[in-house]
Amino acid sequence: MANTSKTAQSSRYQKLRHRLFQDNPTDDSTLQPYIQERLTKKSELWGFFLFGFGFYSWPNVCASLLLPILVQGLARGAAHLQSDSSIVCPEKDADIPQGDRCLVPFGWIQVSPTSYVLLTNVVTVWCTIFVTLGVSAVADHGRVSKRIMLFLCTCLSLVACLFFVGALKPELWWLSGLVYVMAGILYGTSINFYDALIPILARYHPDVLRVAIEFGETSTELFAARTRWQTSLSGGASAAGYAGSLVVTIMVALVLLFTEATLLIVGYCVIIDAIFIFIFICCFAKLSVQRTFPPLPPGSSVFTYGYTRIAKTVRKARKLKTLFYFLCTWFILGDGLAASSSMAILIAQDQLQLGSDALIIAALIQLVAAGAGMAFWIWMQNTRGMQPLRVVILNSCLFGLIPVYCLLGLIPGCPIGLQHAWELYMLAAFFGLFMGAIYSSNRVVYAQFIPLGHENELFALYEMSSVSSSWIAPLICTAIIERASVRHTWWFLASQFFIPAIMMMFINVDQGRAEGIAFYENEQKELQQLAEQEGRQGLTRSEPESSGMDKDHKAAVLGVV
Repeated sequence: MANTSKTAQSSRYQKLRHRLFQDNPTDDSTLQPYIQERLTKKSELWGFFLFGFGFYSWPNVCASLLLPILVQGLARGAAHLQSDSSIVCPEKDADIPQGDRCLVPFGWIQVSPTSYVLLTNVVTVWCTIFVTLGVSAVADHGRVSKRIMLFLCTCLSLVACLFFVGALKPELWWLSGLVYVMAGILYGTSINFYDALIPILARYHPDVLRVAIEFGETSTELFAARTRWQTSLSGGASAAGYAGSLVVTIMVALVLLFTEATLLIVGYCVIIDAIFIFIFICCFAKLSVQRTFPPLPPGSSVFTYGYTRIAKTVRKARKLKTLFYFLCTWFILGDGLAASSSMAILIAQDQLQLGSDALIIAALIQLVAAGAGMAFWIWMQNTRGMQPLRVVILNSCLFGLIPVYCLLGLIPGCPIGLQHAWELYMLAAFFGLFMGAIYSSNRVVYAQFIPLGHENELFALYEMSSVSSSWIAPLICTAIIERASVRHTWWFLASQFFIPAIMMMFINVDQGRAEGIAFYENEQKELQQLAEQEGRQGLTRSEPESSGMDKDHKAAVLGVV
């Protein structure tokens, strides 16, 4: 009996190992001849998820928790009273004279430390837009996307190691703001390349190709297969990111617990995360594959091509109406997601006077809830047939209840409304349950509208539609804070969730897919006509020979849908 039990356990172990790590040996002979690029291997998927495990710790831990604490703390240390610029701002708000304020220089103006953080975000956003739009479209050509992505991520790890300087030398407090901008640019540009991998990996996955060969490009079976794998990739990346963020948060919590938790220690915690990210960047570099895209058009410059191509695509917006309408909804929703997190932390620091330990606990609760939320919503989509668009709409409405709850704090005598530490922990759990599903399912919906060969370019617009709006909320919130209080910002933030939810109810996913297919087909016809006119037939895309497939099946295998 013992031997039988060991044999059964060994058999289950072998099956699990095969399922996780070993590819089907017949795929290369039965599927590879029909495509020009390499099939998606399980090792490549592991590299994709490991990258998310490490890289997502930056937005989930550093950008949302450590850096606001660090940058605002350093700005507060450099602030002076508005009534007398020679007097350094007291450490506690209770010690500030009534009617007076603490101000810190931001360029040629004086703002509060809270507004300093928000305005630094504005600068970061505009710089990120400029860099990302110039680089992204170039990555859709040649064999450079992987190298660009690894270069940017490595630079992020190196730049992050400079955050401790401002805390070590208080006279250089402004350096942390500058590094904050640089790190934001590198992250915003890198995440675009990562998101663009989702439709590419799904397109060349063996399960999707089998369905494409059997049923053709217009089949509902192919649409379901691609959506299912895009959901798994997007949700799996987010779940891996939350798991990695949880590991980093625990490490940071231990460091802060056994030290004095000064701003310098917070800067060292950022370095810990930078090292963590770099380790998994190396894993991705080892396991990922660089696929070949068409070369840059003759006469194009790598410095200007990205901007010109983006401009041409935007001019054709009428041919991708659903995609650009969806970007408008994400423009509003992404702004609300980013701003809500920042405002909750600023309220916890300024008005609740919570320390780093309380914010770390809230971050841990959020990450655990996010992991549970991701598992639940992926299950709802893949087993219960809930469409990704419905997930986004539902979660946006549920997320909108958070600012509504916080508005209760404006009612005189009301005992709730983010006025106690336990409320921050409760809201952190709600934040995690809904936020991960919104980001993950949103990427899946958007990926279905992208024409073939425009992944990096259009995912740059996707990221920029969220990032470019992120300067609006900080400016509006800054104006509200300067004229009223930080709590009044929740009126504006509440609208950032319900308005896009209503707008998304009018999106037709099937129409968006059809527009993407038609856009690709028209683009190929234009290229073919241009090649014929110039006598360069080699610029047109060659199709597999002797495949035994009809035209529709060939188009499906090449990834038109």
